[in-house]
Amino acid sequence: MLPLFRAVLVWVVILVTVILPHLTPHQQQTVSIAVTQLSAFDRNSVVKQTVDQRVQAAQMAQVQSWSLELKQGLANYEAEKQAEAAAQAQAAAIAARSNHPGPPADIAKDITDAFSPLGPAAVQWAMNVAYCESRYHPNSVNTDSGASGLFQFLPSTWSGTPYASQSPFDPRANAFAAAWLYSHYGPGRWVCQG
Repeated sequence: MLPLFRAVLVWVVILVTVILPHLTPHQQQTVSIAVTQLSAFDRNSVVKQTVDQRVQAAQMAQVQSWSLELKQGLANYEAEKQAEAAAQAQAAAIAARSNHPGPPADIAKDITDAFSPLGPAAVQWAMNVAYCESRYHPNSVNTDSGASGLFQFLPSTWSGTPYASQSPFDPRANAFAAAWLYSHYGPGRWVCQG
């Protein structure tokens, strides 16, 4: 019986000292791997959530930017419409004081913008001259003299204005060149005064 007892005792010692220590770390290692995998999942989830929040914030910022741009565009459009209506009203008022019809709204605005700094009398004078010279047609050309544009500039006169690099058929440039000429040399440069 003693040899059997010794054999059992040896096996218990071997079991306790050799086999059991190896079994416990494997269980801990498996648990550790599971925890690591769980942490990686949580990390991925948090990263995805953060990315989604940033994307959503960027989209909201873009929507707000577009909204502001739309509001600004609408405000600019309304301002342009009001300026055009004011120019048309002024053209109608000028036409009422003149013996000819008023200019189209865009032409009236160009002439008014160019001559307003010179005073209301200059604006009235410019409306009359533009009607007399071209009937408010910015593409008019005098085949005899070669004068062209809204205020019928001769090529030599046009080249002496600060607007010479632009087309004399551009009604805005033509009106501003006329205002420049008027402010520097007076109204005597035009024969047709309306």
